[in-house]
Amino acid sequence: MTELSRPNRFPKWIDFLWLLLLAAYVLAGASLVPFHGDESTQIFMGRDYYYLFQEGDLPKVLYDSAWSSRQDEQHLRLINGTVSKTIHGWLAASKGIRLEQINGHWDWELDYAENRELGRIPDRSLLDAARLASSAQLAMAAAALFALVNISIGKPEAYIASAIFALHPAILINGRRAMMEGSHLLGMMLVLLSAAWLLQGRRWWKFVLLGLVSGFAVAAKHPNAFVLALVFLACAALWLYQTARMPGQAGQKTARSLVGLLAAGGLALFTFYLMNPAWWQAPLDSAAEVLRLRVDLLNEQAALYGGYASSAERIEGFLEYAFFDRSQYHEVAQWAGNDAIRAQINAYETSGFAGFAIAGKLGGLVMALLSLWGIVYLARAPQIDSKYRWLLLVWGVGIALITLLVTPLPWQRYYLPALPFAQLAAACAFARLIRLFWNRMGSRTYHALFM
Repeated sequence: MTELSRPNRFPKWIDFLWLLLLAAYVLAGASLVPFHGDESTQIFMGRDYYYLFQEGDLPKVLYDSAWSSRQDEQHLRLINGTVSKTIHGWLAASKGIRLEQINGHWDWELDYAENRELGRIPDRSLLDAARLASSAQLAMAAAALFALVNISIGKPEAYIASAIFALHPAILINGRRAMMEGSHLLGMMLVLLSAAWLLQGRRWWKFVLLGLVSGFAVAAKHPNAFVLALVFLACAALWLYQTARMPGQAGQKTARSLVGLLAAGGLALFTFYLMNPAWWQAPLDSAAEVLRLRVDLLNEQAALYGGYASSAERIEGFLEYAFFDRSQYHEVAQWAGNDAIRAQINAYETSGFAGFAIAGKLGGLVMALLSLWGIVYLARAPQIDSKYRWLLLVWGVGIALITLLVTPLPWQRYYLPALPFAQLAAACAFARLIRLFWNRMGSRTYHALFM
């Protein structure tokens, strides 16, 4: 009997309890996470909810090619996702906060005190509610990662991977804040989980599900488009390869599957379009403008805050933020000297809710070696179904390379997309170490529970 066919004797209720405990930990530290100026900006963008659902004034959010009014709002509207800001607007409205009472967007040319004097600090109750919403999405992302690893690799790896993910300090800092990272990570995990379900069996509703969550993922944060490209490519290439090996009747099934994948892509575009009212009037012009603005933004950030000058610096930055757990509470140096922010950081780090990781250079080296071993294990382990192995490797290696190449400066948030695969791979290696240990010790406990 192979590992894939062995019955799973681990009770389901323990899985749910585990995920509830992880969710409770993520949510418990939401209000304690140190403030970031982008939280003000994201909450400020919630005014689009008022324009659309309270005032019914669609023209206020449509793309204006002449940039004739509300230029700051349009700029933010185009370069950012819509999921988080819509949630923030709904939360503000449900609390009875009027549009004019919502804080202004953060001005990074001013310091903390000047922004506070200008009314750019969010209402505390609204900030806490927005953080809970973001943290809830992060907790759901951990659950989706658990499900993905469970069906593709195994239960022990699912427990370890979800723990590393949900307790990782960098993921907690960014995913808890009232920004886009919680929905960004949730969208990514839902796309991968839907693709894994699709590879289990090609049913029409699974293509529909993949299309819907794909549109949500890109609406959450635009860089998720890279994940979509990798996942759709992995599915198409796998089916074409299987057809080449078994021509004939398999070819008809592959043709139908490719049509289904194209339909899922079309549904993803339509879902994204529906979730982005700014695009409704001129979708092609809006898309071109978004691309231009995002490139300009990255170039401006690199110029202002110090971008990478060489490939060696890019590689060093990737290793630093992917493995060596350098928690980055602020990207702008002037925040380091702010007494209020320093106090928040100290309180957060001593709260017990800041996460857990192997600290220091040695810890980073251990994580890097575990991830490398895990990737080799994924590529070679015969007990992992080849279709899942292919999906995970195409996504993981692809997103790591893309993150390495397109990230222009050492900002930890920009490396978050590469972390889940590194953690998944490390979980594979760690589970392998546990198996080797228990086999050497002659224990049967592990086999009775998991095999």
